[in-house]
Amino acid sequence: MTPVWPTSVGTGIIATVLAGGIAVTALRAGSLSPSGAVAATLVGAVAMMAGRPWGVFLVGWFVVASVASRLGRERKLVHAGDVVEKGAARDAAQVGANGGVFAVAAVVALVWPAQARAAALAAAGALVAAGADTLATEIGTLWRGRPFSLRRWTRVPAGTSGAVSLAGSAGMLVAAAGLAWMATVVGLVPIDALGAVTVAGVAGAATDTIIGAWWQARRWCPACHRETEQRVHRCGASTQPHGGVAELTNDAVNALCTVVGAAVAVFWR
Repeated sequence: MTPVWPTSVGTGIIATVLAGGIAVTALRAGSLSPSGAVAATLVGAVAMMAGRPWGVFLVGWFVVASVASRLGRERKLVHAGDVVEKGAARDAAQVGANGGVFAVAAVVALVWPAQARAAALAAAGALVAAGADTLATEIGTLWRGRPFSLRRWTRVPAGTSGAVSLAGSAGMLVAAAGLAWMATVVGLVPIDALGAVTVAGVAGAATDTIIGAWWQARRWCPACHRETEQRVHRCGASTQPHGGVAELTNDAVNALCTVVGAAVAVFWR
């Protein structure tokens, strides 16, 4: 099968300008860091070149994720500010972790049109999984209670990886169904794929939680005697490795979440 590039240079330039404009707006709103804005421009440009449904779904997903991240930001900072590694402004690593599989799928759809349907399913599954995980985390952190750690089998501070709560789990399910529905409405995937993409979102988010509980890298603050994901704790002390696999950072786990989401969406029957 011979690969093709069905877009002109002019189309690529227009797509990059549009994606860049959206990224700059997100940067000014505090939803992206400077490196995140550059990465988002690249992902957005590829999506828009793949077709309007790709671009519209990506923008819609980003709006939902950004609103969820900003909702109750001060309360979440109090509850989880000394646990989570990064803030609300997504950097390049976070953009790549959440949108990398989607971007690769968009390239596949561009270069191999015969694989466009499978690529769209993979793209939808990846972003729906990332969105379901994001909403589960944001709503769970906003919730006033303490989540339950699957690994420790006890209550832990909000924001702890691998922990679940009723509110967070409900948010995950609603987000998976809602984002999958959005993918069908904008025309990225057909309506008969709604169930597969929803299941893919739940599977990816659940995988993120399971890996986060047992294998994600954990660190320890010797000054505060608290577990955290931060290399330099909010108190200013340097943290020490405290379990898990060193290479499995939160970004790496998020990327695996999207890989599982993409695979389930493509192969689900």
